[in-house]
Amino acid sequence: MTPRALMAFFLVTAALSLLIASAWAFAGAWWVLPFAGIEISALGIAFIAFGRRVGDFERIHLDDDRLIVEVCEKARLSRHEFVPAWAVVETRRAGPGSEVFVRCRDRQVAVGRYLDGPARELLARELSARLRAKRF
Repeated sequence: MTPRALMAFFLVTAALSLLIASAWAFAGAWWVLPFAGIEISALGIAFIAFGRRVGDFERIHLDDDRLIVEVCEKARLSRHEFVPAWAVVETRRAGPGSEVFVRCRDRQVAVGRYLDGPARELLARELSARLRAKRF
């Protein structure tokens, strides 16, 4: 969702919430208005937190002579290149909360941070298998 669409959705939702709360206030339930304000504030905070990370991604590209890992965090792009024949996939802390790293000599980069546990384990297995295939 683009920032403009997110803002439009927030404004429509806030206006609808205030409209309903105002109707209840005019009907005599004035105490609904503060709760509507709290609701809109919480929604705004959630959208701000979501909007900060909406563009984050990881991209892994493997061809014959190089493994490229691109990581975009907080609008900052970093690119890591490895030689597939020397790259190793390491998993730390098996199970939930596990971490997957691609390591080559003294450099390493974490991958799969946006995946859940089973998907992260699948990524580690698949990437290891493809790197092994490049060695032979």
